[in-house]
Amino acid sequence: LGQAGAFLVCMPPSARGPKSSSTQYFHSLLASFEHLRESMVSSLGQAGLGAVGVGTVLGIIVAFLLPISLTSQGIVSLAASAFFISSNFVPHQADSYTAVAGGCGTVGLFCGYGAAASVQALLLLSSREALATMAYLPVPMFLLLVMLFHIMEFAFVAFFHANDLGFRSLMLSPVPMGAYSIAMVSGLAEYWLELQLPSLFWPLFWIRTLLLVVGIVAGLGGWALRAIALFTAESNFTHLVAYRKEASHVLVTHGVYSCCRHPGYLGWFLWSVSTQLVLGNPVCTLGYAAVAYKFFHDRIPDEEAFLVDFFGEEYLAYASRVPCG
Repeated sequence: LGQAGAFLVCMPPSARGPKSSSTQYFHSLLASFEHLRESMVSSLGQAGLGAVGVGTVLGIIVAFLLPISLTSQGIVSLAASAFFISSNFVPHQADSYTAVAGGCGTVGLFCGYGAAASVQALLLLSSREALATMAYLPVPMFLLLVMLFHIMEFAFVAFFHANDLGFRSLMLSPVPMGAYSIAMVSGLAEYWLELQLPSLFWPLFWIRTLLLVVGIVAGLGGWALRAIALFTAESNFTHLVAYRKEASHVLVTHGVYSCCRHPGYLGWFLWSVSTQLVLGNPVCTLGYAAVAYKFFHDRIPDEEAFLVDFFGEEYLAYASRVPCG
């Protein structure tokens, strides 16, 4: 049901039951990944995932060829901004090999660059150049967090919704009016603007460093939580809202779903806000949090109304003992 997909999953028989143990839960996750290994990914999915791999390698090479400087990171930021904006002009139904491989390859390129440039910045920290690390780490880590999200979303659709696979599966324009690309570009713009104001940036050096560390940990944690939620739900998790119950749908109450009813939403919230903590953006951090909270505050009641309609007392009992998230 929507991105939350949260509660609908076809579980292996060994993992079913009102109180599955943690061992059974992880066995069900292993079974899911075994299904991934054995399943036939469409040729389009293979092309997209292959393009991600090639792009990642090229991104790593680019990172080591470019000098470690704010100038080079500024150029990469402009390129990433152009990519986010241009993704809005790709037709929503585009599912050609060119569109998918091009989008996946570009996402992989920025992911590889982000990973390699982050390692380079951290190596400066080992040589006690803390100021250099603080200056050179935020942008690559931001790109790494963002691109990992898009790769995971595409891989999920490739394995479990092959018939719906297309450029849109990258989730580069998940909301209308280009709002997502505006948010990404605004985050980068705020970072570079504040960097041009030394009287604002450097006096808060240690605070920004703390936010960077918190952002990295929370961002990776949120990304992992969403990934677990998606791959636990398998084909029952969809990016678009489902308005009717399918015969295979069952109510999930184990694993991450025993901790909160919307782990996919919670993971996305943590990940999105953390991308701005990594950049040290006070304005966008508050803006991201406010917009995301408003979105979920309006969306979750509607989705839970469908869940009550689908599962009746079973869902009401589940909701009474498990927090929303």
